[in-house]
Amino acid sequence: MATVLSAQLTCTLAAKAAGGQRKAVAARRPAGVKRSLAAAAVSHAPLRELTAPESPVTPGCPAQLPELITQEAVRSLESELDNGASIAALRRFNDLLAGLPADCWEARLRPVMTELAYNLESFNPAFTSVLLRVQQTIGVSDYVRRDTALKHLIQPLAGEYGMHNSEAQAATHRELFSQFYADLMREPLEGALAATPCPPAAQRFFAQMTRDLCGPGSDVMQQACYAMGYNLAIEYLADYEKTWMLDSFRTLNSRVLAPAGRPLTQWVFLEVHAEGEAEHAAIGHAAVTAFVPAAEEGVLRRAMMDHDRDMAAFYNHLADLLEA
Repeated sequence: MATVLSAQLTCTLAAKAAGGQRKAVAARRPAGVKRSLAAAAVSHAPLRELTAPESPVTPGCPAQLPELITQEAVRSLESELDNGASIAALRRFNDLLAGLPADCWEARLRPVMTELAYNLESFNPAFTSVLLRVQQTIGVSDYVRRDTALKHLIQPLAGEYGMHNSEAQAATHRELFSQFYADLMREPLEGALAATPCPPAAQRFFAQMTRDLCGPGSDVMQQACYAMGYNLAIEYLADYEKTWMLDSFRTLNSRVLAPAGRPLTQWVFLEVHAEGEAEHAAIGHAAVTAFVPAAEEGVLRRAMMDHDRDMAAFYNHLADLLEA
């Protein structure tokens, strides 16, 4: 959900947001085409050291590290998400968002935006929980593999707060969302959050994520592998989520908002996420292949399917609100 785009790109997007519309991303493009973006991000990111070096072998103490899960196995698990429950829910939600009636779009969208505000922030403790689960394998997992995975996982979380390597801190994603909300609804986000501090669907989603990621168990390695699978599903599905949401708001803007004299001008939140989530999926993928043993593929799959279930429930509820 976080972005690792540079602050320079963020500023560029902000400058052009009020100008001409960027050609809408093909929201219904074939999944195979879309996924190639994540694969390309892996292969063209040498500075992120996406491959994990093995721990040095001490003479007289040969390393006996478990075989890591393969790229092919992870891609196969990701492909299950391409046809999962969340994709169906996201299609339904975005079709309804793009087609909101001109005479009631605001009333239908207001509770949805409050849910999205809570949901956006709730992923930060989820990302933090993933980092903690991996760090807790100290003394159990390999030192270099663990360090490499954590180096990947910290990047999207830091990006949520506008932090990027070798760059001044930029606007946080909460700040960008607040600007987008105020532009769309013509009211400050603070008032909406004060009126509904715990929107029910987002609160349920957060509670389920917390139970999934912080549940009981004695095998710290399996807990870490589960957390990394859940994180990978978050980032992988966010690529669809944010790209399609940008497309839907562009359609709503041209069809309803602009003709009504209140066109959107603050596009940075949506554009930054739509541009950056493929890279985050690649980072999550690289973290998994640097750390998760091949023997834990079943744990990884279970985590990914659990998030697919959780996210589908959330977006189906939002779709219900748009239909109300």
